[in-house]
Amino acid sequence: MDAAVTTDRIATLHPAWGAALMSLSGAALVSLRDSLPGRDLDAVIGLALLALSAIAALALSVVMILRVVRHNDAFLADLANPGIGAMIASWPAGLQVFALAVLQAGVTGAVPAEPALVVGMAVFVPGVIGTLLSGYAFYTRIIGVAEVPHAAVSGSWFVPVVPLVLTPSILSRALDLGLPGDATVWAFLSLIAWGIGFTLFLMLASIIGSRLLVAAPPAPHQAPSWWGWLAPLGAGGVGLLASVELASAAGVVEGAEGIALLLVTVMWGFSSWWLLLAVRIIVKERRSMHFHLGWWGFGFPTAAFVNLTAVVARRWELEWLVALDPVLWVAVLVVIATLIVLTLRGLRSGATWAR
Repeated sequence: MDAAVTTDRIATLHPAWGAALMSLSGAALVSLRDSLPGRDLDAVIGLALLALSAIAALALSVVMILRVVRHNDAFLADLANPGIGAMIASWPAGLQVFALAVLQAGVTGAVPAEPALVVGMAVFVPGVIGTLLSGYAFYTRIIGVAEVPHAAVSGSWFVPVVPLVLTPSILSRALDLGLPGDATVWAFLSLIAWGIGFTLFLMLASIIGSRLLVAAPPAPHQAPSWWGWLAPLGAGGVGLLASVELASAAGVVEGAEGIALLLVTVMWGFSSWWLLLAVRIIVKERRSMHFHLGWWGFGFPTAAFVNLTAVVARRWELEWLVALDPVLWVAVLVVIATLIVLTLRGLRSGATWAR
């Protein structure tokens, strides 16, 4: 490929590429949590997706670092853009989801525990720092500062908060693999991260919800932003349970698991209702939709909802809901496979590179 073309593509790289990493890693995570009890197929597919995620994480990190260093003006311009700026956090967010998938592989024995812990934490640390920095930089540029058009307010604004609610799940698995340190400190940090992420989600949900009520509906190409609501709810629900378990194991609180399960069940109920609403809207607009990188916003939210559903089903011991787990897992794989095919077609035609 011509060097000038490569440089130009790095300069104009769309921030939504990080959503691909989030989605691939989310699908790997769902596959590695024993979606097919007693069978190895889910673990094999999970490891294949994990390997693909590792390649995506490395390639995306190299390209994004080059963009920040060599094309800083373009990077900052995107960050200040209320329509796409939040998606810049999808890169560090993707690193965190990838870290969670790696640690999950270690916990289940799909990969050796010690390498999984080392790799997982080595990716998690820059991921969480990058998420905090990019999220803070984006929100402080738009909230109370800029005149933000209604059309720019969408579910993509949730991207910088999603990985923060994953922190308890990540640290819980890391501790299972032998992460050294004070369990109380890790529990404290987990709750802080979850609190920042989920409280920001609630604040943004009120802003975005108000926009949906008082302004014209989002354009058809923004359809994935309706689906994005499932990500902070799904990841946040599982993260809340992990937070309480970490605090209980550290001896900080006792008997809170039942209350946490009730709250998480409420969150799952709203997620299910929102999923039906989003399906209705997307189906109605399907003829006006065309593929773009934002479609990767269908991937991770689907995985997050399926993961939360599995956790709720098993905690409540509802056999009919547990029986849906393999079906929902296949649905995640279908979504990811479709996105991969559409992206490869777009890369071949050059359409995916367009802004």
